[in-house]
Amino acid sequence: MPENTKAAVLSEDGRTYAPHEAVIEASRCLMCEDPPCNTGCPASVDVRRFIRKIRFGNFRGAVRLIREANIMVGVCGRVCPQEMLCMEHCTRAQLDTPIDIAGLQRFAGDVELAGLAPVPEPAARRDARVAVIGAGPAGLGAAAELAKAGVGVTIFEKANAPGGVLTHGIPPFRLDPSFATDEFSYVERLGVKTKYGVSADPATLLADGFDAVFVGIGLGKPYTIGLDGENLTGVHIAGELLARVAAGETPSLGTDVVVIGGGNVAMDAAMTALRLGAANVHLCSLESHEEMPAFRSEIEEVQSEGVVFHPRTMPVRILGENGNVSGYEGIGIRWKTPGVLVPANAEQIPGTEFGLKADSVIEAIGTGVLDRFDGVETDQRGVIKVDEDTMQTSMDRVFAGGDIANGGATAVLAYGEGKRAAGAIIAMLDRESGKGGGA
Repeated sequence: MPENTKAAVLSEDGRTYAPHEAVIEASRCLMCEDPPCNTGCPASVDVRRFIRKIRFGNFRGAVRLIREANIMVGVCGRVCPQEMLCMEHCTRAQLDTPIDIAGLQRFAGDVELAGLAPVPEPAARRDARVAVIGAGPAGLGAAAELAKAGVGVTIFEKANAPGGVLTHGIPPFRLDPSFATDEFSYVERLGVKTKYGVSADPATLLADGFDAVFVGIGLGKPYTIGLDGENLTGVHIAGELLARVAAGETPSLGTDVVVIGGGNVAMDAAMTALRLGAANVHLCSLESHEEMPAFRSEIEEVQSEGVVFHPRTMPVRILGENGNVSGYEGIGIRWKTPGVLVPANAEQIPGTEFGLKADSVIEAIGTGVLDRFDGVETDQRGVIKVDEDTMQTSMDRVFAGGDIANGGATAVLAYGEGKRAAGAIIAMLDRESGKGGGA
């Protein structure tokens, strides 16, 4: 496939509701007195109210209401798994189908794509400074809430752009990186200072005079299987491949591609391979269709695009010729103990061996913790332990949220944890300044 054609196929399709379509969809909402959809949003968006505003044509009012709770209006409208959150609880589903909350949020976010979203008037300036490590969803959520409360905030991000996995790990056909970056600029317009290409440490930042530190660095260490043939040319780590594609590259994967994994990243890798010109894409996972951790909507989309699934199988080896990938071998498995979905619990089934032709093999089996900080308690995996109510870590004045604290979840959950930590930091600052009404 020519490079310019690849670039076009990889671009976000841009499909959103037309205004009249949005009004029609919003009009299906039952306007429940105690809306269950609201309880499903980790960012605390008032779903019923924003849908009501769309219903009556107040599109800018809708997007501004959403942005009060979640600055990433358009981003979450594209990548948030609403079918597992707010839409899962929609009362309308008892009659026919749930309201397309995701589509309506995307429509609302797109209303402001042509111009800068208005920035709210911040609270009175506080004599306090907070450092945020990481400019992913959790860090941006914390920074925005703190800035709106009048706190001086500086973000330290070791990459050269904000967004974390949103800009470096999501394929551009799902989320245009330039659009995401423009939306994240909202945080800077709130008065937040940003320092990119900089690594930071909580203890050092506290010693430098910051009153508190929020850690939202995500994970970042890709897991590999350790297969025979893993060093052949044509073997890719999914996160690294998706980052290259998000940066504008169009690597050639060949005609036949095998993806190993059953999560959302594996689904993104499979769809990316198709858009890069692969004619045959096979997805091999330990899990059955029902057990795969990927969102149901993503699995269905991948199936609809013609990817061939090989569930309940495990890799044996990657084959090669002249230093390049030439094939893949796997075998069927059963679980020794039902429900324990880890490789150590997989038992190979003799006689189920199979082989696939492959020009490329993409490993998408998860990520682990890359960075650790002295004095901050973690579990065995390196995930930071936090108080669930305040997101406080074991180190005084240090808070954490997002994947580094929950082990890996959704962007909107990470954002919500950043907001929760910001609230706890503000409460701490209020107590220390005598505004909190308690010790």
